[in-house]
Order: sequence, then structure tokens, then C-alpha cells
Amino acid sequence: MDKIFMDLFSKEPLEILDGDYHYGTDDVGDQFDEHDEARWLSSRFKENIDVSKEPWLFSWFPMSQEICQKIADEGKPFLEIACGPGMGLTPFIRNKNPEIVCLATDASSRLIKAWRKYINSQISDSKINLASFNALDMPLKDHSFDYVTSYIGISNTRDGVEGKLQALKEVYRVLKPGGYFVGVEADFEDYSKIDEVFKLAGRENYYVKPELSWAEKIAATDFEIVSDDQHYIRNFTSDDNELGAYADQFGIEIGLKNTLYILRKK
Repeated sequence: MDKIFMDLFSKEPLEILDGDYHYGTDDVGDQFDEHDEARWLSSRFKENIDVSKEPWLFSWFPMSQEICQKIADEGKPFLEIACGPGMGLTPFIRNKNPEIVCLATDASSRLIKAWRKYINSQISDSKINLASFNALDMPLKDHSFDYVTSYIGISNTRDGVEGKLQALKEVYRVLKPGGYFVGVEADFEDYSKIDEVFKLAGRENYYVKPELSWAEKIAATDFEIVSDDQHYIRNFTSDDNELGAYADQFGIEIGLKNTLYILRKK
């Protein structure tokens, strides 16, 4: 762990492995297994790193080119929350500035350990720091970062609308005054299809239809909306998470509307 990040943590980790901090939060995120890990290490991580070199994100969200370039040019350490197997926006920013230092996080310790194994063997880049903790309860000090980034990170938090509100409030808390949250976040087109998928899987549906719109959730945190008008719709796949895997298994299309949010802390 880079010292610049060590000084920003507010709690001691339960364990430190390969310099990465782990806070024992495996029960609050996606439940990955050894088959997921094997797929990540054999192909998925590399595919996600490689795809970030292509302009697809910037063609869907033109303003993402500008904001990723801004983060890269300023070169300030940034926080990526709920990074998942794709590492969120981190690869797009680092392609523009490989020297930038970041802290990529996820609730799953298995995922973070797998990312560490891949980075050490394939990237050998100590500038990517890693930690496993819950985005709803970040063990970080107030006013720590100029930028927090995410790709569907808040959208995938549990506990319904309250969980998403809490994650947004945590992002607001750890940002410095005038700092930015840059995130592609999502909402589903048809929640009845999600109910159907989870019933077929014999699982409890944790994707609760939101009582508040994204605009209302953002307003509850005092963020200033810089941009929220760029979006596209795609179908969930098995590469996303367990919902996508179930949707593929049962042949049910789950449409997802993705929006690029750029929010500023007042």
C-alpha cells in the first residue's frame, strides 16, 4: 500500500496481504467462486484491460473522454469504488497517464486477491493499490480524495435505495470540498424480469425497484450535478455479475440504462 493511501485510512484492516488492506466484507457483495476467479485470471482481466484501450466508452459517453483526460492530466491520486472484474474507470484513466496512483476497491476479497495476482504477474505496477471494503461504510477519513470513480459500483450495492443513498453519502464524505464523483451508473428497464430470474434461480431478489430516481438520490446528498445527460441501454450478460449469469442461463434479457454522472461536492 502506497503511503499516501495508508495515511487516509481511518481503521486498521483485519488483514494485510501483499500490501493490500482487507476488511472482511465478503458477505455484502457478489458471491464469487473459484470458477469466477479462474476465468478472471485466464482471460477476463486481460480483456478488460485491453478493451479500455479502445474508444467504446468515449463513443457512448463523449464527455467521459474529457473527464478521464482531466483526471489523468491533474495526476492526483483517485479512488475507484466497487471496481469489479473490469476495474471500473481506472484502466481508461491510466491509459492516459500510466504514472497516476490509484486505490481500486471492492467488497470481495477474492476479487481483490485475484487482481493482485494478475497485476503482479502481468502488469508489475505498484501504482495500482488495492483494498477490499464495503462502499456503504468506507474505512477512510473525511475529505480524502479529489476524485472518486465508479462503473456501476453504486448501482450494484445492496439494501435497495437506502444502500445506494448511503454509498453516495459515503462518496460525498470522502471527497474533498470541490471534489468530483465520476461514475457510470445504471437502472433496469423492467424489474419484473429480474423477479422472474431470481425465482427461477431459487434466490432472493436483492434488486429492489427504487423508490427514488437518481436525481432524487443525488439531491439527498447535496452534490451539484455537473452532467447527467449522457446514457445508453444494453443487456446484462454473464460477464457482469451473478444476475447476468442467471439471465443468460434462463434466456431472459435484462435491459440496463447506463448514465454518465459527473457530480461535484459543494
